[in-house]
Amino acid sequence: MSSAALAPGDFETDVLAELNRFRGDPSGYADVLRTYRPRFEGKLLIGRDRDEIDIMTREGVAAVDEAIRDLRPAKPLASLERGAVLERAAADHVAAQSRSGAVGHYTGGRGPGERATARGGGPYVNEVITYGHHTPAGVIHQLLIDDGVPDRGHRHSLLRAEHRYAGVACGSHKVHRTMCVIMMSQTPDGSAPPPPKRKP
Repeated sequence: MSSAALAPGDFETDVLAELNRFRGDPSGYADVLRTYRPRFEGKLLIGRDRDEIDIMTREGVAAVDEAIRDLRPAKPLASLERGAVLERAAADHVAAQSRSGAVGHYTGGRGPGERATARGGGPYVNEVITYGHHTPAGVIHQLLIDDGVPDRGHRHSLLRAEHRYAGVACGSHKVHRTMCVIMMSQTPDGSAPPPPKRKP
């Protein structure tokens, strides 16, 4: 089912739940990624059904295998709570790119920090984006596999222990059909985190 067919908020709620499922057991989640291996025809990732497009990857199954190896030693992480300001800032980006068909973290010269600040929060945020995935699990899988991203920045972002809050917004996209933005922070609104406690 496409994101457009779900009631508002259902898809985003499920994406956050899937993200927290991963953070609760990163090592065990590596087994989930194994289901991607049979779907490759060369570097082409075949969609699960007629609603999901086939995606030409850059690395093919090699990126999947690397993600599996990377997650095996990972320790459980704290679940992320919803941050309303983060959600609104993420939704602003989805709204803009849904209309324009653009990709990336900037719209109108504003990046994630500027968008969070414009919504009354702060710039201490981290953002990840997927395009073309129409299931909550597919969104998280793609971020973890991180095909074509040399530094695997999306994967490392999802593995950051200091993150405590997230805002998720998903919607249609002119070119890739769907997109999903996840904005994360140590605080509910992207404001500066409290200073570390001094040891007595």
